[in-house]
Amino acid sequence: MDRESQKNENLGIQMTGIDHTLANVQIREKFAFTRKSSLKAMEMICREPGVEGCVILSTCNRTEIYISTTKESEPVDLCSLLCRIGPGDRDSYGKFFVERTGEDALRHLFFLAAGLESKIVGEDQILTQVGDALALAREVYAAGPVLEVLFRQAVTAGKKVKAKVPLEKGNYSAPGLAIEKLFSLGYEISGKICLVIGNGMMGKLTALKLKEAGAKVTVTVREYKSGVVEIPPGCKRINYGERYGYLPMCDFVFSATASPNVTITKEKIKEACEKKHMCFVDLAVPRDIDPGVAELPHVRLFDIDDFSIDPYSKEMKAKQQKAFALLEEGIMEYVNWYFCRDLIPAIEKIGSHAAKDISWRLRVSRFTEDKEKQEYLREAVEDSSGKVIRHMLFSLRDKLSPESLRKILQVLEEEYGQ
Repeated sequence: MDRESQKNENLGIQMTGIDHTLANVQIREKFAFTRKSSLKAMEMICREPGVEGCVILSTCNRTEIYISTTKESEPVDLCSLLCRIGPGDRDSYGKFFVERTGEDALRHLFFLAAGLESKIVGEDQILTQVGDALALAREVYAAGPVLEVLFRQAVTAGKKVKAKVPLEKGNYSAPGLAIEKLFSLGYEISGKICLVIGNGMMGKLTALKLKEAGAKVTVTVREYKSGVVEIPPGCKRINYGERYGYLPMCDFVFSATASPNVTITKEKIKEACEKKHMCFVDLAVPRDIDPGVAELPHVRLFDIDDFSIDPYSKEMKAKQQKAFALLEEGIMEYVNWYFCRDLIPAIEKIGSHAAKDISWRLRVSRFTEDKEKQEYLREAVEDSSGKVIRHMLFSLRDKLSPESLRKILQVLEEEYGQ
């Protein structure tokens, strides 16, 4: 099968997604998944006819569902499926979704993992989030072999891009960009009192960025029976339930939790802060802060959609081209794996028989008369030579077309596979 034929094949992969390029935060938050709801949804989707695997990626800027299907199955209407799980109205929300199949779907994931599809181009968080999505799917045995390899190779390719082509402003994150936005609007952060609601990955990163900017940072934590909750160095802590009592002392409030519930309401702010001028920054999806807060005359509210970066500088374009080339290599490796995966048993069999042949030819009995040592040497030779042979054959799988590899294996099977 040539490259063009491979490209047009379904590859057994489908995805549907909603992201910052298609919908604002008010729409995206309707389709955001918590850890618990994601696990439940993946189990449900895997029960759909023809579905072999499922991984859900849900971040501040996107929600995407990937599935692998059997060759015989009809395409799954993922958009309708996601709408049933979420708001339940495809007619109203279908226009906000994009659907991809085959190589289009896997190419999107590879570019996404490298940070090239992000609102903040070159961001680092998405690489971790792609890996975490796979890890979560593993917890309910939802990924399946095809998506397992796809996500692992996408993460590997993303890491290669990060290492070899550091993108301009690639160290930017939503918290970092939010702080820069505040600077550009004339806000002063240094020396100001900032409350960070949330102590997860995004919350900790927000606290660290504020500390770097010279702010006095306090982080909310929830009480857990499992022990003391760690917070970023140099930050103070208060119990989450005490947040409203602390607001009158704050100049800025950043909220970045994974909770489906609001952390700050309009009425509570009116009670706690009266007419104190404050700035609230909501970095969560679903949103943490009641949108009605923006109606208060003494308060300024920002959400995740207020922060972006221009990816189109001349230097950025040049680096992106280098990244594209690395990603295309990774994509081709995956495509070759997919079309050759049925050859894995033959490779294993050839490796095993060839290893036994090498062991026999060495005649380990010549090296010692001790029967126990002979057996140990025989097993060591077979194990080592088998690994080398299988590694060589798997390397060929990554470099040759499926047809060429099949011919080579056919010849080797005639020699070693019987």
